[in-house]
Amino acid sequence: MRRSRTDADPGGVTMVRASANAVATVAGLALAACGATPAGPAAPSCPTHSVVLASQADIARLAHCTTTSGVTIRSGASLDTSVLHALATITGDLEIGPTVGIEEIALGELRAVEGAIHVASNGLLQGLYLPHLERAGRIEIDGNVAITTISLPRLQAVRGALRITDNASLELLDLTALAAVDQELVLTGDPELALVEATQLQRAASVRLDVPKLPPDVTERLRAAAGAP
Repeated sequence: MRRSRTDADPGGVTMVRASANAVATVAGLALAACGATPAGPAAPSCPTHSVVLASQADIARLAHCTTTSGVTIRSGASLDTSVLHALATITGDLEIGPTVGIEEIALGELRAVEGAIHVASNGLLQGLYLPHLERAGRIEIDGNVAITTISLPRLQAVRGALRITDNASLELLDLTALAAVDQELVLTGDPELALVEATQLQRAASVRLDVPKLPPDVTERLRAAAGAP
């Protein structure tokens, strides 16, 4: 019986397939060298400039960022800032307000604001929670008619002034770890403020208080920090 060409040379098919595989491999390497290898979606980049957060979509775009140069929260909507769970450092300012729909600001991992924190004219804001904040350049919290709680329990140093003024409903101010305020400490125009946790405060350039519900011993302790070395 006459054998076919394939039967006579069974290795021929194998060689053809091997050659095809080799060509495919070389082509794949060439594509990789040119940067054409398919890749998954790139992670969104973090802004290098100050950002304004006016919508939940704005907040979502910043959610994976650990550092940004400045943040302004200004909106008529109800926003959830707790999703900014990666944000640890703001190299510029943190501005909150004016807002009319936000009841709570929580930035759970924020540790440093190298510029100022300014919280003003937030109509429905009831609580400001920065549980891991350790330092800030200056803090001003002013004219928030509904705010009852300001919680900064790990704040250790303020390099500028600390001014908490004209917050008509404020009841609790937690500054448990605060040791030094480089400029003035001002608590005025907060008629309902009855509890200030600031037992570690050792130094402030000056202290100005007008807080009728604050216990006398707390008032005396705060004033004693003025001018201390």
